[in-house]
Amino acid sequence: MKKLITIILILALLVPAVACADLPDISGLSYDELVELKNQINLAMWNCQEWQEVTVPIGVWVIGEDIPVNHWSISLTPDTTAKWSRIKYCDRLDKSGLDAASQFDCDIYAYLNVGSPDNDRYPQVIDIDLQPGTYLIIENAAVVFTPYSGKPDLGFH
Repeated sequence: MKKLITIILILALLVPAVACADLPDISGLSYDELVELKNQINLAMWNCQEWQEVTVPIGVWVIGEDIPVNHWSISLTPDTTAKWSRIKYCDRLDKSGLDAASQFDCDIYAYLNVGSPDNDRYPQVIDIDLQPGTYLIIENAAVVFTPYSGKPDLGFH
């Protein structure tokens, strides 16, 4: 019996060590390298099959760096008190880098609003096909990104 307990204890100690053995040593990385690694990990997690949704806060986001290139469904976060969120999608920013350039200066420009369930002025879900190197600007309230699952069947046959 003592041998069995000893073997179980040895295996219990080895399993975590073996699991960690495949992880890279990041202790020698610089701050910039760690930030780049974090960004790569975030994108890999977004592209993982187990991932279902993520909340994206207010801000200016670069597609292909901060948010993966993909076709997304976007809705207002369910726990917000906001009635709407404004979303601007463009290929150029203004000089401040905090807003979209004029729609006349952009080749890609969309100005969309997504609303809460009790706001009948805006749709509750919008979808957008984000391209690499473009920008998404989220204003007024955070939004939830989920993978786009297609248009609803309208019943035309």
